[in-house]
Amino acid sequence: MPETLLGKIRWVAFGNADRISGFFLIAVACIALVSAVNLPFGTLRSPDSGFFPRSLSVLLLIFGLGIYLFSFVKPVAALEIDYKSWRVAIAAIALCVYAVTLPYVGFIIDTILILLLMMRGFGQMSWRLAAMIALPSVVVAYFGFVELGVQLPKGVLPF
Repeated sequence: MPETLLGKIRWVAFGNADRISGFFLIAVACIALVSAVNLPFGTLRSPDSGFFPRSLSVLLLIFGLGIYLFSFVKPVAALEIDYKSWRVAIAAIALCVYAVTLPYVGFIIDTILILLLMMRGFGQMSWRLAAMIALPSVVVAYFGFVELGVQLPKGVLPF
């Protein structure tokens, strides 16, 4: 147990994995709520564009608070971080990069790359198998979205 006052505060606030994940969920919910505050809410019978973002943000906030507060009730388990734990952070960063680069690179190329990364890096598939799954999956998804009338970012490709 830490001996300094700051160390004690940090240990109480973030002493185990549930406290960290609860705090993270609360932060994400607050950001989403603030982002959706100007969207029109509508009603239950006629929801508008802000209905789902605000409703889901409130649910996320409630669950995050529950996880965070419940972490004080149960015994504190040591947080174990090994090399496999970094996969979550790498996947989150990769998905953020995917979201940022999607308008510039385009749906087809960007989605193929993220699928290859996920299947090869995290699924430990061979390049050949990953490509055999990623390429047709993206093509089918692309044509499915186009058939539904969804506008996908073209990026560097002409279609």
